[in-house]
Amino acid sequence: MGTTLTAGPGTDAAADEPCGLPRSAIHHSEGVDSWNDDYPRPVGALEAVMLFLSFPDARPKVTPARIAEDYFPATTDYFRAASYGRLDLRVTVTDGWIGMPRDSRSYAIQRDWEPDRRSAYLRDALDAVAPHVELADYDIVYLVADPDAPGVDSDATKVVNFDRPMSVGDASVRRVVTVFERRPPDRNVLAHETGHVFDLPDLYNRPEDGYGDWDTHVGDWDLMGSQFGLSPELFGWHKWKLGWLDADHVDCVRGPGTTRHTLQPLAAPLDRSSPGTDTRLAVVRTGAEEALVAEARAPLGNDATTCTHGVLLYRVRSDVASADGPVEVLDGHPETSACHAASVHPRLADAPLGTGESYYDPEIGIRVEVGARTATGGWDIKIVRE
Repeated sequence: MGTTLTAGPGTDAAADEPCGLPRSAIHHSEGVDSWNDDYPRPVGALEAVMLFLSFPDARPKVTPARIAEDYFPATTDYFRAASYGRLDLRVTVTDGWIGMPRDSRSYAIQRDWEPDRRSAYLRDALDAVAPHVELADYDIVYLVADPDAPGVDSDATKVVNFDRPMSVGDASVRRVVTVFERRPPDRNVLAHETGHVFDLPDLYNRPEDGYGDWDTHVGDWDLMGSQFGLSPELFGWHKWKLGWLDADHVDCVRGPGTTRHTLQPLAAPLDRSSPGTDTRLAVVRTGAEEALVAEARAPLGNDATTCTHGVLLYRVRSDVASADGPVEVLDGHPETSACHAASVHPRLADAPLGTGESYYDPEIGIRVEVGARTATGGWDIKIVRE
């Protein structure tokens, strides 16, 4: 078994698009040239089931239905907004508690779980739920442990990927989401874990000793960096990867010179009538497996609580694995910070550029200049590539 705290590429991504990075073999590659069929494609209706596990050493204090309200419809609503209505995540909430054969403490549940204890938990859990539900009917499986059981560690919530699919009845199960949240759960935690089910990587920086600043790579600016972020909308690159944006929404800078682009706010509804004029990303390929991306962020939709707005720049690498920094936000205001009372990483909270501001990277010879706001709330930008 392999585990991940996070979880291929979009349905409409073009393999020959010069700005679309190739998907590599590393875990949760940020490549957009093809889709990894080991993961459910998050377009259309997906069926999820939420199952609830109790233990002999604790009597549940709340009903499964009440616990489910901590996660739904909020998780469905998040993905409906992020996908511009292209994903309908439907959940079946089972009625009662399903008993596990051993006490909760016996599994030694924790974030960095001992493999044999984790395996024992998963074997027992899948054996327990098999008589109650046909897992073959579902795309996503959420296994929710009794939050009041003494051995439950809320830091252990994660996606578990199996090296080989497990047979459970007629189902071939590749991964499950194991939920160990106390109540109330961490904000957006299930949306974050579900992002892993869609092959999205962790974007945080995990300190080697587990202590320190986890949010130095992307700050508040993507759900896969922090579920507590003030701007938890998924990056436009992720929306392209998942098939929610297509090539019509991406301006590709193909060579040296000056290009001009109008970026619409990422979280704004798509213009279905004229996608060719509804640009959400400007992308400069800077290497075989690296690109510079510009997108507009504003207080809309999943970004309604953002504390700053403007044109956000970030680098993407398709050859860097999950949690190793595949995305790095570029700080447009390195001398200042913002939103100290609420931001997960104030130094990047004011990263977006505003009108009249620019960013220059001498190593790759690219300048991005931000012009005026548009009538639709977007920004005009100019990209100069030497």
